[in-house]
Amino acid sequence: MPNLMGSYSPNDVSVVVNGIPIQGFAEGSFVDFAFDTDAATMVEGADGFAAVAMKKGNRKATLTLSLMQTSMANNVLQALLTSQQAASFAGAFPSIIVLNAQGGELVQIPRAVIAKEPDVKYSGDIESREWKFVGQAKTETLGYGV
Repeated sequence: MPNLMGSYSPNDVSVVVNGIPIQGFAEGSFVDFAFDTDAATMVEGADGFAAVAMKKGNRKATLTLSLMQTSMANNVLQALLTSQQAASFAGAFPSIIVLNAQGGELVQIPRAVIAKEPDVKYSGDIESREWKFVGQAKTETLGYGV
């Protein structure tokens, strides 16, 4: 009988922004990805006939990365934001790749923008910084144990 049990480790999840590996993730959910648009929409006419519009390829998505306040990746992302806000910004949008190597899930955002810079909080604990990106994304399932 085949082994039907899968496994997951946060160590198998890699995030790369503009070719730079991101490290220093916060506790809990550290990568949050969601498509903002549906994969398909359906319209039904008054006479009961239906039509479906399929949205193939890239779709608008939001990606939020939660980093510890001590992560050096905050400096990298802040530099990207500073470049993005510069008057001379020529549209050099960062590319983002998220790979779960064990689960074989791949998210690609070839051209992203930072939609919201993180709130800054200080306390007696290590706080997190949430970087929100938007862009057109595509996903692939590569199979388990890639």
